[in-house]
Amino acid sequence: MSEQISLTADAERAVREAENLCWRTNVAIIAPEHLLAGCLRVLGAVGVPGIPGVEAIEQAVVLSQGSGETALKQDVRFGSAARDALAYAGRLALDAGRDEIDTFVLTVGLLYSGEVGPSFFAALGIQKDALMELLAAE
Repeated sequence: MSEQISLTADAERAVREAENLCWRTNVAIIAPEHLLAGCLRVLGAVGVPGIPGVEAIEQAVVLSQGSGETALKQDVRFGSAARDALAYAGRLALDAGRDEIDTFVLTVGLLYSGEVGPSFFAALGIQKDALMELLAAE
């Protein structure tokens, strides 16, 4: 028997932000960096202090994941690393006795999963440990 877990509305918004970022950059595969960027945009929008701004987040994704020249003609899809990071967040939620993943848990899952590359943090101008500290303060 498998346990069911779902995304909260704010986590769904983070996923949509990741998808939209892929569309804007003409990248067909959602990477963990896109998901983390979506989460950071949502966390920044709700006023979590210390979260980098939208421009810095998008620039970090482009610098670490690149962008395409040709407009996409098909839907974007989750890459295997993004799916693994999402599954990791799901395990965190289940271990905490929750049946939903919110943006906070998704962000923590992405950070702890090891799926986000160091080039993203370097381009963002804030290291993974510093982001974890920001979230721990919440």
